[in-house]
Amino acid sequence: MKFSLQQQAADEATLPWLEDAQKLGEQPAADWVKAMRHTGAEAFSRTGLPTPSWEGWQHTHLRPLTQTRFHYKVEPVKFDINALPSSLLKDAARIVLVNGQYKPELSATPEGVIVMSLMDASVQVEGIEEHLVTVGDLATAPFKALNAAYMHDGAVIIVKDGADITQPLEVLFYNAGDADKAPSLQPRCLYWLGKNSGLTVFERHAGVGAYFTNIYTGIFLESASRLKFYKIEEESAAACHFSYTVLQQQKHSSFEGFSYAAGGRLVRQEYQNLLIDSGISCNVSGVYLLKDQQCHDFTVLTDHFEPDGTSVQHFKGVIDDQARSVFQGKIHVRRVAQKTNGNQLNHALLLSEKAEASFKPELEIYADDVKCSHGAASGQLDQDALFYLQSRGIPATEAKSLLIESFLNGALAEVSFAPAREVYEERIREWLGH
Repeated sequence: MKFSLQQQAADEATLPWLEDAQKLGEQPAADWVKAMRHTGAEAFSRTGLPTPSWEGWQHTHLRPLTQTRFHYKVEPVKFDINALPSSLLKDAARIVLVNGQYKPELSATPEGVIVMSLMDASVQVEGIEEHLVTVGDLATAPFKALNAAYMHDGAVIIVKDGADITQPLEVLFYNAGDADKAPSLQPRCLYWLGKNSGLTVFERHAGVGAYFTNIYTGIFLESASRLKFYKIEEESAAACHFSYTVLQQQKHSSFEGFSYAAGGRLVRQEYQNLLIDSGISCNVSGVYLLKDQQCHDFTVLTDHFEPDGTSVQHFKGVIDDQARSVFQGKIHVRRVAQKTNGNQLNHALLLSEKAEASFKPELEIYADDVKCSHGAASGQLDQDALFYLQSRGIPATEAKSLLIESFLNGALAEVSFAPAREVYEERIREWLGH
């Protein structure tokens, strides 16, 4: 596969991001995959990386991403198997991807679940194309376009109709950086739940060294299916993590998503939630814990197409040192989506004078029989409460931690699966240093 990009490129800095895509021309792939790669490469070559003048990118600066030259490799990466983190839960099954490449020899699949690599699924699974192809908005979504240009790595997870999977599934993305050539990782994954099925997923992102991971995730929930999707973003301190998740829900399906974000140097998690039928429940919430010079961006769009839908966006964050957070949330209610109930809330706790929090909450409502609300606020620790705890003999550091945990518990209440909530609580305590 050859791209003629030199004359189309937005600027000279754009081309190096696409040079390694030429390697995929030697790899076997379905015709629609090849077409997707070419479409993605052409779109990215015209736009390049977004700048602060772009809508939605005013507060997320990409300097950490542009300071390093990242390289994509088709070949399997060498890594120390002993460096893989232990499983989150003792009774959970686990799927492992290393630098975006599915490793079946390190994975165990629950009964009723089908797992295969992206390339195998692209030729073996009927109807997979419509859930893996995205072309509509590549001109305004350059990281999605870049992922399409490198469409090769990743995994597809399918739950059969009527299968209620009680065993939790951990999906581990372990990334190994290279001191000489920092890797560019471009996995594309799909979670496809059949009618009246259920699954609980822990999606975990961890690694060592410097790397750039740019993951596109499709989630398709057929009618009456149920997915609990718990994400843990704990990338290495030198990593850049970008994720774009497109959720499509059918009639009476439910989605409970929660994200814990504490790793990475530069992180942007973007969600596009499409509630395309009636009676749908969609919850996308999370907590973020930032320090040093970290930058994290949650950008969430929930789009109600039909009546009787319920959606929640509830995020809380703690920001210390010179770290920066961005929250951009929108609930869109179309004219026919009567009886919609939407709630959006973001609160940030600033622990230093140089910490920053930026909010952009939005409601766009065209129906007239709805119940929707939004709110955003930032502040500091309550000094009166801190003084009260200290006056009762609690040391200052412990008192501060108690107040922070209490603050974050409001978001953790969105997690209905007790083992997941315990995992998040443990990580919060570790971040606080006890």
